[in-house]
Amino acid sequence: MKKTCLAMLPIFAAQWAFAQTVSTYAGKQYVGLGKYIGVASNPLLDDYYSNPFGICVDTGGNIWLSDQHNIIILYGGNSIQRGGYLLDPTSPGAIGRYRATGTQAYFNNPRGIYVHPKTNSIYVCDTDNGQIRSGTGFVNTSNPTIWDGLSKINPDDDNAYAGKYTFLGDYLDGAKSAAYFSSPEDLVITTDGTAYVSDYGNDCIRKISGNNVTTFAGKGLTYGYADGIGSNARFYAPAGICLEGTNSLLVADRNNGKIRRVNLATAQVSTVVSGLVAPSDVLAVDGLIFIADNYCIKMWDGNKLRVYAGKPGVSDYKEGNDSSARFGELGLMAYRSKDKSIYVCDRENNVVRRIPIIQAAVPYFICNNVMPTVGQTVKLTNKSSFFTSVIWNISPSTYTLQVGGKLTDTVIYVSFNATGSYNVTLTASNPSGSVPLTRNNYINVSTNTSAKPAVDFLAVKAVLSISEDAQLVDMSANAPTKWDWIITPRSFSYVAGTDSTSQFPQVKFSVAGTYSVKLVAANGNGIDSLTRTNYILVALSSIKSVYQASEMRIYPNPTHGIIHFSGAISNQVISIITADGREIQRMLNGNVLDVSDLPDGMYVAKPCGQGLTCRFLKLN
Repeated sequence: MKKTCLAMLPIFAAQWAFAQTVSTYAGKQYVGLGKYIGVASNPLLDDYYSNPFGICVDTGGNIWLSDQHNIIILYGGNSIQRGGYLLDPTSPGAIGRYRATGTQAYFNNPRGIYVHPKTNSIYVCDTDNGQIRSGTGFVNTSNPTIWDGLSKINPDDDNAYAGKYTFLGDYLDGAKSAAYFSSPEDLVITTDGTAYVSDYGNDCIRKISGNNVTTFAGKGLTYGYADGIGSNARFYAPAGICLEGTNSLLVADRNNGKIRRVNLATAQVSTVVSGLVAPSDVLAVDGLIFIADNYCIKMWDGNKLRVYAGKPGVSDYKEGNDSSARFGELGLMAYRSKDKSIYVCDRENNVVRRIPIIQAAVPYFICNNVMPTVGQTVKLTNKSSFFTSVIWNISPSTYTLQVGGKLTDTVIYVSFNATGSYNVTLTASNPSGSVPLTRNNYINVSTNTSAKPAVDFLAVKAVLSISEDAQLVDMSANAPTKWDWIITPRSFSYVAGTDSTSQFPQVKFSVAGTYSVKLVAANGNGIDSLTRTNYILVALSSIKSVYQASEMRIYPNPTHGIIHFSGAISNQVISIITADGREIQRMLNGNVLDVSDLPDGMYVAKPCGQGLTCRFLKLN
């Protein structure tokens, strides 16, 4: 499987921070062509490639690579040649279209490759032979070393998967065995077996379905630039392609310097990103679009194009972070989910480079009250982005964690035992590292020994199931010494050794419904009280799961046409509703929806059968 759009995550462009390091994953660096080892299996960093161009990841997480005349698997720490001429790739004997086993099978400048996610067969754009080659049983993802190459076919038989042999290229739709391609560059295959091919030399996108080849978008033998439906659209040397969700295809329109989107249901072609130099490939990952553009990797977040790794216009070879890294001219890319990394063919340096796309954690936190009195409990809440764990540090250490809290919790309740200023640090971590945020003199604690309590409280969870306990937290100022909790109706009991006079009582409810809570607190200076009406909702478990369904999010928002969802169920009908309450459109959620036909304005998206809604703004 080459590259597809993964499950969508909410993206907030203002919080981007990167920690990726570019490294060489496979190949010995050199500039030029023709170096080779002549041995089929070598350690990853000891093998020589000659103009590596195509790359994909199979269902087992193995990486497949095409270079000047070969098909290679990067597996188990080794680079293993699985097809193509084993010796000098620049010799006349290396070029061919012979269908045989393993290194007896010849290619002529293979480029895009794709491993079918269901059949594990491999498909190869044999570019200078003008054909799409395939092999049944090409890949055994649990043990790829037993792969035995392309199916054996007579060497003079032109019956490849699609396309008749032509060295100079040609253009003809029709039966797969009769169709012609011109320098097919890349391909993807959907789960129903339909293949889409970027026909670089014919300036169009071809479709292989059943036994037929058709022109799906663009007009064969006609280059240019135009958005439109099907043959009304124009491309100029379309290069790398990728599936974006289940409904659309992204195309690196190389000579137009743009990324185009093709709706797979309607063949509508639209422009997504402009202002590129010479894009060779595009990837859709987690709602972001990554672009191999000449000598660097760029990223489009739906609003802004930025350099992700490398330096535009500068060809070199250098490992490093972000803009300090250097690439040669780039080929195709692939995304491997198990290590959240992009792999790209650095064809000029004859290596495969790896770029992790884990975002650096962005620490952030809030406090409900930064000016408490001695003994008053405050709530510190983690609001970090891209984190997997956090740890708090508070100094000086004259504080107490309440209600069983730990410094590794995302929310902590803290009371302070002495007056003064307290520093708070939150360190947010993920696999890319740890990032701290320190706020000095953040919480300033005072005392007022002549004041009566100023009552405040909260429930750690105000919506819970009947099987859960409710934790009540006194947050009153001015050091109360006595507490009296009054909860109505009285279908509950106190648990964990607490009662109505505890400062932090724990309650179990026996009947579903809404409950009001009142706290009366006193000290030597007087009494104060606070009532929260219908404050706690206790539901049956099944009702609670619906009530607490994840918030639905749409991004980018505002949108110019394509929107991504999180929090909505895939393959569910989404209703699009105008600001005045009219339903104007229904569409199936594949995590990506095209709303480019809607007039500008504010809309509500509502999944049928769920209580979730989300507003979004449509703009030109």
